[in-house]
Amino acid sequence: MSNKEIEFTEKNYKKILKKINNESIFYNEINKKNKFTLWRHDVDFSPFRAHRLAIIENKFKIKSTFFIQLGSNFYNIFEKDIKEIFLNIISLGHDIGLHFYASQYNIDSKKKLEKYLLFEKQILEKLLSTKIKVFSFHNPSKKILKYNNFKYANMINVYSKFLKENIHYCSDSNGYWRFQKLENFLDKNYKKIQVTTHPGWWTLKFMKPRQKIKRCIDGRAINCLKSYDKILFDTGRKNIR
Repeated sequence: MSNKEIEFTEKNYKKILKKINNESIFYNEINKKNKFTLWRHDVDFSPFRAHRLAIIENKFKIKSTFFIQLGSNFYNIFEKDIKEIFLNIISLGHDIGLHFYASQYNIDSKKKLEKYLLFEKQILEKLLSTKIKVFSFHNPSKKILKYNNFKYANMINVYSKFLKENIHYCSDSNGYWRFQKLENFLDKNYKKIQVTTHPGWWTLKFMKPRQKIKRCIDGRAINCLKSYDKILFDTGRKNIR
């Protein structure tokens, strides 16, 4: 197996975690430390992979922040099983942030941005009984990235000018390294870093990025069909095929 084929696997992920030198912290702790690691997950399409990484990180004593979408096409935070996953992630010592998809709203002012941020923040806080202290934009446009204050709606903005200018950054967006490999980034021993991973890319065995997306979609469809079958069975109704 080539190096490329083991890159986005759980085995390699564990090797990467061993390279973290600075203490991992949550975003609301950045003013208290001179050296730190912000380990962040944008949960775009796989809560199940997010849970798996949360378990691994807990064993390595790494604190992470998992950013959740309320309007994802791939999962529904209001479903019992999905909600339980994120509650379990919290119980493992991790934090929850809001992954805000601004394109779902007609945002043309700071007032509107804060209105919808607060709207989603309050839903997530009530649903998971936790305080939401930070948010990240999902697929932000240039227009949205102009909102670069440190805080909006009393949440830290991970795309803020302050974080961009003061903290070194690395991401695995789209399932490949567009700028530099995470291993190489960590070897540079920066004092302050922010790392974004998307849990769906990190699987037990090698798969191409689009295959991972397809597996996620197919798995969700299968679970929906199983749920339908179970309802009919439990209620004694015919399941006409």
